Amino acid sequence: MTRWGPGMALRYRIARAVLGGGLYALAASAHATHAPILDPVHGGTVVTVPGVGLSPPAAVNGFNPLLISSAFDQQAAGLLYQPLVWVTRRFHINKTLSIARRITVSPGHRIFTVTLWRHWRWSDGAPVTTADVAYTYHMIQRLGPQFANYGVGGIPTDVTSFQVLGPYRLRITLKSPVNPHWFILNGLALLTPLPAAAWRHVSITGLYDHLADPRFFRIVDGPFRLVSFVAGRYVTFGPNHRFTGPDKPYLHRLVMRFLHNPESIFFGLKTGKIQIADLPHKLFPGRRTLRGFRERTVGPVWGFNYLGFDYANPAIAFVHDARVRVAMMHAIRQRLLIRVQYYGQGVRDYGPIPPRPPTYLSPLARRLERTGAYDPRLARRLLRAAGWHRGADGIREKGGHRLAFTALLPPGQVRGPTLIKDMLAKVGIDMRLREKPFNEIVAMTQGPDATKWDAIYLAWGLSVYPSARNIFGCGGANNFYHYCSRRMDALLDAVPTASGKRAIYRYEDYFIKTQPLLVLPGQRHVIEARADIHGLKRAYSSIGGFEPQYLWIGRRNR
Repeated sequence: MTRWGPGMALRYRIARAVLGGGLYALAASAHATHAPILDPVHGGTVVTVPGVGLSPPAAVNGFNPLLISSAFDQQAAGLLYQPLVWVTRRFHINKTLSIARRITVSPGHRIFTVTLWRHWRWSDGAPVTTADVAYTYHMIQRLGPQFANYGVGGIPTDVTSFQVLGPYRLRITLKSPVNPHWFILNGLALLTPLPAAAWRHVSITGLYDHLADPRFFRIVDGPFRLVSFVAGRYVTFGPNHRFTGPDKPYLHRLVMRFLHNPESIFFGLKTGKIQIADLPHKLFPGRRTLRGFRERTVGPVWGFNYLGFDYANPAIAFVHDARVRVAMMHAIRQRLLIRVQYYGQGVRDYGPIPPRPPTYLSPLARRLERTGAYDPRLARRLLRAAGWHRGADGIREKGGHRLAFTALLPPGQVRGPTLIKDMLAKVGIDMRLREKPFNEIVAMTQGPDATKWDAIYLAWGLSVYPSARNIFGCGGANNFYHYCSRRMDALLDAVPTASGKRAIYRYEDYFIKTQPLLVLPGQRHVIEARADIHGLKRAYSSIGGFEPQYLWIGRRNR
């Protein structure tokens, strides 16, 4: 599945933090015979594709963290800019990798004072200061909902004042007390410092005009710099030689080629045109023909796969009935889906909070992941109770309307949806499939006026503290489904202020019982990498992060 969405920015930062805090692998194996080379060396080029360890690839279209929403853009931009707070996979802050040195919280949980490290530098030698953080904050204010994560973590919607106390100290005061973990992990994590001195005189229109202009992104503080970009074809990164972080890149060049279909990816690996990519699931049987490669299995990432519906489209008004949605959940046999679609590389999932790691998983979610929810008899009973009865062709009807919809899916993703289509047909639901380029799906489904679609087959990343008000709340900035429930709003509104996990459990359980989006199994990814490329364990996290500064090439084969 293709992953996209504003939440991915936060998710990606989590993944980076995972690398800093210690990695784990769900599975790893090798089918290469090269002798190990223990000492990292500098130099060489690695050609890969966007989204490795995260999803099937798609093109990168921009690098400005304020204006991008797809996970592929965020993955690329994440190489250029260091986050204010770096969150570990245990959802703690790694101070060494963060721009922020210390965060203090007032007794009333309204005032957050942030002190920055003094050693971080932009690539032109200027220090990274609170002016850069303030630029980011005020640009989010100016952009409003144009900023993909607007409102996430209360930025800027819950802020009453943003004060710069000095070049390395700032203070944020909130309108009301909050759960500090929620604000730090979701709110402060949004404030990645951007180069104010270089960007402050550029209008919003100018920012859009330079969205993919390498000359505009010449000032960076991340481990890489942008070397070249050719729309629709590739992007090239080089090391930021003035990077002041602890892990400087070994590679001299990193290229992301924009390949889209499984066959071209597999052919690229086999011919050596690309050296690292996810093994397309449909081509698993051919994996042994890849000579001189090693494998690493990662994931599922911190997000959820789903079938989402457009609640504003009157042609599919049936989605407003929770019984229909829950019936679809019980009609889908996730274990079979995992076996057929992912060749066994996946985990069951029915809610908005990922099962790995299970930090925020409610008892109900844990039980469902363990036992499954497949019950086609119950699905049929629910549909009958909702007034949908079989027509002449077996598809259910009600009031002259067929229980049918069309799902948009990215290229190369037809295997799983075809299986889901068959499962739904057995209970009387007609799901039609239509492949579209990823960018076209985004264009068709994003925005308040995008209401001429039925369903999408995609995935979504989550913020570190999975409150998700922006995704499932009425009018949420990322609620492209136009879903609106007062009950859900009340549950989501409690999450930022409540202590402990009870509030998260309540909204999580309500979601599972009503399925606003139909959540599908989490996918693990098998990464194929040329055997002389090292550092994969740190470069690719098990929840989807990408840190190519840890990659290096064995001397004999460079």
